[in-house]
Amino acid sequence: MSEADPGAGAGAGRTTDAHSDLYVVGQEVPPPSDVNDTLVVGALVVAGVCAIVFPVALFLGLPLVVYGGGLAVGLLALAVAVRRYFIAAYPEINAVQPRESAAASEDLRASTPVSDVRRVARRSLLGRALVGVAGLFGLSTLSFVASLGPKPSDELARTSWRPGARLVTGEGSPLRPADVGIGGVATVWPEGAVLVEDSAVLLVRLSNRRPRPPTNLDWVVDETLVAYSKICTHAGCPVGLFREQDSVLFCPCHQSTFDAARGAIPTFGPTARALPQLPMDVDDAGFLVALGDFTEQVGPAYG
Repeated sequence: MSEADPGAGAGAGRTTDAHSDLYVVGQEVPPPSDVNDTLVVGALVVAGVCAIVFPVALFLGLPLVVYGGGLAVGLLALAVAVRRYFIAAYPEINAVQPRESAAASEDLRASTPVSDVRRVARRSLLGRALVGVAGLFGLSTLSFVASLGPKPSDELARTSWRPGARLVTGEGSPLRPADVGIGGVATVWPEGAVLVEDSAVLLVRLSNRRPRPPTNLDWVVDETLVAYSKICTHAGCPVGLFREQDSVLFCPCHQSTFDAARGAIPTFGPTARALPQLPMDVDDAGFLVALGDFTEQVGPAYG
């Protein structure tokens, strides 16, 4: 903020910043003090040791009282060092702002402006040590990154479906297309991963309607057999019901419905995403197999 000094005589009307019209009428330069310097050095030593103890204890999995205490003591010591260092680095000043007569204002303007006050020359080694320990503490906080756990992977984006994996029942029996009758539905899993929840699939044989886009027709067997993820894209409940007359899959948790003839797009309820379609075909032995994993995210959206 800036303001004009109305009583400044020849300087009237001049706009200054918030502190340029403050003038020093007295200052006390702190004398050199070995005691104060010793306090700064001691506090920096403690802070530096704690800056090393904290990440090491965190990495080794030591109790909270060890690395937490090291962090707390180190920050306290660093604060003490900063405080004691700057107490001796700048003079203590008394400053006033000219307000009454123009003459008094001119007398004050002959004094030193606050903006011209400079720090006291002291040992530069202390300043460098202070910056170094503060930087060491900053680096030590990077150990928090490792404590957050392993690097995120795409594990949540993958299921147990692999190219060539047969579609099997809960008992592990592989299925042929003829095993699912007209209007029938079956819950299947990839062979070798039975009952793995995120890999559950609904195998549906449509009766009254033929699949059409956005259904991927290349993944439809016998023109009427389609497979979709069993996990509802709203809250992750199992989609367990099929209404044959209008080819609708139904989630009983929150009444979301999906059109099985049109790529399992939602037609009612709170969900906004279609059920992912499983790439499917028939192998040389006549069994239903997956062509690969789902190409879309299974279950509720995340990330």
